[in-house]
Amino acid sequence: MWAAFFHIHLNVKVNRLKNSWFWLLAAAVLILFFCLRPLNSPFYRIIAADGLGYYAYLPAQFIHQDNDLSFTWFDDVFNRHYDNHLFAKPSDNFIVQFHGKGINKYYPGQSFLQLPFFFLAHVFAKLLNYPADGFSLPYQIGMGLAALFYSLVGLFFCSRLLSAIFVDRPQLSITIPIVIFFGTNLFTQTIFSGCYSHVYSFCAITLAFYCAYLFFNTGRQKTISFLSTVFFCCLAVTIRPMNIILLPGLIYFFKPFQFKDFQFGAKIIWHATVLIALSIATIYYSANIIIKQTGVLFADTYPGEKFYFTAWNHVVNNLFGFQHSILWYTPLILICFVALFAVKKRPSILFLIFPFLLVILLYSFWWYWNILARVIVDCSVILALLMGHALVYLSSYQRLYRAALMCVFVSVPFFQLKAFQLREHIIDSNYTYAKYYFKHFFTVRPIAVFPVNPKTVVRQQAFFQDFESQQGNQISTNFKFEGQQSAVLDSINEYACTQTFYVPHFFSNKGFKKIKASFWMFATKKIENVTFVFTVARKDSSLAYLPFYMLGNLRKEKWDFREYGIDAPDMIKPGDQLTVYFWNPAHKAAAYIDNLKIEFLLTDGSDEMALR
Repeated sequence: MWAAFFHIHLNVKVNRLKNSWFWLLAAAVLILFFCLRPLNSPFYRIIAADGLGYYAYLPAQFIHQDNDLSFTWFDDVFNRHYDNHLFAKPSDNFIVQFHGKGINKYYPGQSFLQLPFFFLAHVFAKLLNYPADGFSLPYQIGMGLAALFYSLVGLFFCSRLLSAIFVDRPQLSITIPIVIFFGTNLFTQTIFSGCYSHVYSFCAITLAFYCAYLFFNTGRQKTISFLSTVFFCCLAVTIRPMNIILLPGLIYFFKPFQFKDFQFGAKIIWHATVLIALSIATIYYSANIIIKQTGVLFADTYPGEKFYFTAWNHVVNNLFGFQHSILWYTPLILICFVALFAVKKRPSILFLIFPFLLVILLYSFWWYWNILARVIVDCSVILALLMGHALVYLSSYQRLYRAALMCVFVSVPFFQLKAFQLREHIIDSNYTYAKYYFKHFFTVRPIAVFPVNPKTVVRQQAFFQDFESQQGNQISTNFKFEGQQSAVLDSINEYACTQTFYVPHFFSNKGFKKIKASFWMFATKKIENVTFVFTVARKDSSLAYLPFYMLGNLRKEKWDFREYGIDAPDMIKPGDQLTVYFWNPAHKAAAYIDNLKIEFLLTDGSDEMALR
């Protein structure tokens, strides 16, 4: 692979002055990574979620001698380094049952690209006396830097591709990669979620496109350009097989050629041998792992996960809805569709538009349809080309062109605002609806919300407590949001507002069940932490303990509205007891609670992020 990078670099006469923007961008990305991304938080690791599965092949093979890829070692290692247990058994993050055997459902191509960074991290772990188990701090930082590297490589060659296609508009080769990076989820996936597959897919697909351009549009070294294209296509598909639907976009570069244009000199034979060996190594590495786990080469490793081809409402939601859709979160992408007007002059643009539209359709029909917000990152080079054509087309209409440029540059801070709100949970990518979205459009302070779209609610039961009729040392008249009294947590009252409810009968009905609590809180200046707790019990047996910690998220000396809630697990049945209470674990200072509301909600599921 490194030989392929080296060859491509030789085909580009780099003008240092012209490319100084790239090194400034690289420096900015590196600074943002270390300034914005928590590197050593056990609650927010770099290797996380889907990334655990993509990466786990490396420690399995090279540290834990897990030749059968059973991953029996994983749970113990995970528990040493992580505190965010999303699954009862950590390996359930990526292990699924395939013909009665547990396998890693994620494809191994990404780990092939991570190999150099993994080995470097392993060396540093040993030198610095960190646990050399694959998940300590050096490995976390190593995988974060790997994502930065491949993202920047993709941006560099995206710039070279734009420079070659839009020769008379060199400014596009600088501005478009920058706005694509800072104005789309490529930024989020690079800085905050680098161990997901999308940055790696973006890099491989961009290099495939660049090599295809060299093959069809340059007269020299067609053999090397062709083999480089094949290599990067193989790499893209081994990272995510669904990337194959983007590869027809290579036809955009097509120009007739003759086989006599292929050259086979001594130097070319050497480079060709390296590229063929890399392609074979890539395919063998992935195929060997897949066959070892499943026994077959082509296996559906996502059992039970499928497409719902009648869910057209999710196509609309992904384009125009408020649940992390294109329009309300990354409007820069919509500007790219202006390229449709340029199709008459350059019909080959359709080979860029059709794969992109196919991605939108297929992933909107996928059971986890909200994934489209991430998957569009894979298509970033296509978006860059479409944006270039859109701006060139609009340049013939000065007013429209200026308006489009303004929209492009406004889209960047707009996206950054929304990305910040999503990271800080000010808005929710899965359950946001119009009223909630606009209410918090410019909110940047931390808030606690559990949004439920009223249009989706089928049945509900609510209980309200304003503490006006209660008496005792847990009641105070010092501070109150409304009325004359509120509940108090202080040095005397470690617990307050204990309320017990019975789960309503309609929780046996078909639909999505939610339990939501809302209240007003006044936290005094010296209060350290308040925890709100849900517990669920059946007779004398405890079913669930669900705490919500407000540490670091308390708004002091002001009444603050807060919401917490859960999607009720299937084990919760009608008649079970729900108990809620507030806990002041430090026994110090005081906090006041008023207007506590508990809601049991049954929704139709029309806005759920996943279908099963």
